[in-house]
Amino acid sequence: MGKKSSDYILYGHPVSGNTYKVALMLSLCSIDYDFEIVDLPAGANLNPEFLEMNPLGKIPVFRHGSLLLRQSHDVLRYLASQTKLFGPNNWDEEARIGDWIGFSVDFLSYGLARLRFELLFGSGKGPIYDYFKTSADRGLSLLEAHLKKHQWLACDRPTIADISVYPVMTYLTDGGYETSDFSGISLWMEHFQSLPGFGIQSRLMPTV
Repeated sequence: MGKKSSDYILYGHPVSGNTYKVALMLSLCSIDYDFEIVDLPAGANLNPEFLEMNPLGKIPVFRHGSLLLRQSHDVLRYLASQTKLFGPNNWDEEARIGDWIGFSVDFLSYGLARLRFELLFGSGKGPIYDYFKTSADRGLSLLEAHLKKHQWLACDRPTIADISVYPVMTYLTDGGYETSDFSGISLWMEHFQSLPGFGIQSRLMPTV
């Protein structure tokens, strides 16, 4: 899958929010890494070479030396422990970060991210869209209410909770929402984008 020049290799695709989470963490932690694109439209995630790394055929896959991780949130936690950046200082913070990572899965992966998929790649607005919109609406309501009162999600500083949630929030417009309806979320996104090392997908996951 290409010649590596770093001990850290991220396999994924720029359209993947979960891959973006890992790329953001690496960049925010100033870690040099190689990005290997997995050509999803061509079915490269089901090629034997890739399935050796992840039999489920899912992205991202992250390699650090001999260590192989297949879940984006495991990578965030691993890098936080390695760098001592964006992680918890105690078990109370660990629990709060865990709350928001769970939120990211429950209300964003099975909410806003699914709405985006249906509008861009699926059947558009219809029964499937409506089913996931209930979860997306509730999740956005919870997030907006929290960010009206707090600058960051889990702590008084940015953590892997924010890194977990941010990528899917870039789907607001593609998911059928107006960003102007979420002033708290919009301000938080501005704060996140001002962090040293922040980058958009095309910069952190170049395709050429």
